[in-house]
Amino acid sequence: MTDLQHKVALIRSIQSLQLPETLIHALDDAQQAPSVIQAVDYLQHWAEQWN
Repeated sequence: MTDLQHKVALIRSIQSLQLPETLIHALDDAQQAPSVIQAVDYLQHWAEQWN
């Protein structure tokens, strides 16, 4: 993942949602990153809707 600001925001989301740290490491894998980003974005959206 090349956009540092977006990566930092995703890491914060992963941590706030209490998701596994392996997702943070997957952000550095070009094949896995798009799926992780999409999943975290969906989960963050759902969390915001529930709160």
